[in-house]
Amino acid sequence: MPNKSWRLTRYLFKEQLQYLGWSYLAIIVLATVFPFLMAVLNGTLSTFSWRSHLSGLGLGAIFGFFIFIVGLQNYDNFKLFIQNGISRRTYWLARVTNLLIMSAVGVLLAIINDFAISAPLLRLDVFGLLAHGPYEMYAKFFGDNVFLTVTIYMLFLWLLFITLGLLAMAISSIMVLFSKTVQRLIYIVVPVLAIFLLAFVASAAIRTQESAGTLALQRFVKWLLGYHQTLGLFNPFMPMMTMVVASLMLALIAYGFNRKLKLRN
Repeated sequence: MPNKSWRLTRYLFKEQLQYLGWSYLAIIVLATVFPFLMAVLNGTLSTFSWRSHLSGLGLGAIFGFFIFIVGLQNYDNFKLFIQNGISRRTYWLARVTNLLIMSAVGVLLAIINDFAISAPLLRLDVFGLLAHGPYEMYAKFFGDNVFLTVTIYMLFLWLLFITLGLLAMAISSIMVLFSKTVQRLIYIVVPVLAIFLLAFVASAAIRTQESAGTLALQRFVKWLLGYHQTLGLFNPFMPMMTMVVASLMLALIAYGFNRKLKLRN
């Protein structure tokens, strides 16, 4: 990596790491200290449980939201770096490199939260904890092999965070090309249309539960999720491959639109 791009990556990493620290601190205070103070004021301290509050922090999910929101913040840094002689390609490369590093940090924090805090507080082993989260479909694919299960779980999270970050980067690179008024309209209209579309598809699927199209859709969804017909288990490598392909496509989209970004007057 060119020296200029690496310096820019370090700048972005330090900036986002600071934001992440303040975000986690705010979440921890809101999820633990604030309920404790409310229990003291309400006289319900005897029913307050540190275990229930600390075990449900969900730092992995919080990081997913964080990396997506940070990825949407594009123009201000773009303006700053372009005005200081940084090329669009260098800026894009630094953002992607920083995303890879920040995602690894997010995985590490999620693993510490899951297995060093939540699991002991909930009195669960590795498989018991994973069976209560979004990875539950894949928790038993490697049987009782703890090392493989945790390793693939970490890789799964890393790819998930990268995909979320690149999705946000692609969206922000496209949105910056529009005026602020159009951006606001898109941010309002698109989610509403997406909700109605999902509701329509779900309703249609229920009404035509046994149709050939619905069965084909079900098979396709199972294939994407990695369902193994013979074993009756879900294979984590299939969604991981899907995330790799999606990440490459999103990175290319972000790069293509990033080259079209211009400074506003």
